[in-house]
Amino acid sequence: MQEPRPNREIHILDIRFQDAAHQLADQIVKGLDAPFNEKTLPNRIQYDEVGLLLYDKFSSETPEYYLFGLEMEILKAHRDEIVQVMHSHTENAIVPGEAIIELGAGSLRKTSHLLRALSDMLPTSSPVPPVTYFALDLDGNELRRTLTEIHNSDIGPFLSGKVETKGLWGTYENGFEFVLAGGLDSSDKRGGPTPLPRATSGANTVSATCPGQPPIHFFFLGGTIGSFHRGEDAQFIRSIPLRPRDTLLLALSHDNKRQEFERAYNDPKGLNRAFTMNGLDAAGKALGSPSLFDHDNWDCVKRYNDDKRCIEGFYKCLRSHEIHLPGYNRSVHFLQGELVQVTVSTKYTESDISTLFADARLQPIQHWVDNTNRHSLWLLERVPIAAENSPST
Repeated sequence: MQEPRPNREIHILDIRFQDAAHQLADQIVKGLDAPFNEKTLPNRIQYDEVGLLLYDKFSSETPEYYLFGLEMEILKAHRDEIVQVMHSHTENAIVPGEAIIELGAGSLRKTSHLLRALSDMLPTSSPVPPVTYFALDLDGNELRRTLTEIHNSDIGPFLSGKVETKGLWGTYENGFEFVLAGGLDSSDKRGGPTPLPRATSGANTVSATCPGQPPIHFFFLGGTIGSFHRGEDAQFIRSIPLRPRDTLLLALSHDNKRQEFERAYNDPKGLNRAFTMNGLDAAGKALGSPSLFDHDNWDCVKRYNDDKRCIEGFYKCLRSHEIHLPGYNRSVHFLQGELVQVTVSTKYTESDISTLFADARLQPIQHWVDNTNRHSLWLLERVPIAAENSPST
């Protein structure tokens, strides 16, 4: 009989701003303070603890939603190559103290392949793991659950002494502020990692010396960059605190057949609908009244916009009604048939990808595509300042 794995303390760092709940409520109210068919709700309301579980179920159990499977295919086939190329600036070696930060970590099912590949780059375990993986997400309980699952899974023993895992509880912006404020160093109460000697077994080594600070590698998987409108996607990427030798692993969903997209987001089991409708409950909770948005008054609509090359998600008002916003001393009136936008899922042509990278001031190192050319992973770095200012660039 197999011995039970010892309990492991899961480190979750709460990096939210003190008034985070009030900010979210204000954002909701601002989006609802708009004319007919121009109202919005923030996309992040869908990703509370319940929403994250529902999204994982939808994305992994819906055959029509092919993006999950295609990205998993790429990672399974190329995980070792991806982590090797990530370290091309450090002689294909891991630098003690380097960090991995995943933006919107979710269930970690796909990420586990990259973590395993990272552990395989290290020949031996160490009392102080040379790599720390930070999972950034919006719900602390869900972070604790997924990190515990990783520890208790088959991959757990491979990470021990090689890749430490921690959670960052907050928004993308909270995460960037945390990095810029030196939080990655201060989060290690042991005073920082101890440099390890260089091994002599080829590429699978640990670099003992490296000028400057250890690199940071950002993961942004799942095609989540598509949740930003065009122009806002590049603006968001520019805000990621990438330095020289840092990398960004970015997933992009390609522009494809309209029918495929609409089937993917309107699955016959209704899993995406359950995920989306939960966002109404989360919006009500943020405003202090969980039942504020009565489901009998709403449906959800997902449709492809050919001009913008994106799937747009809306809440559709089924009957005219009014809600009172607790704490704001005001009401919002909805008309029958009115659409309240909550999501966008942008798809990218080759031209769109080139424009995105140029506007985001990034340059590709390497990329990997699934065998149907519907999804890709790109390893990127910031364009050097000298090159950015060059007339030829």
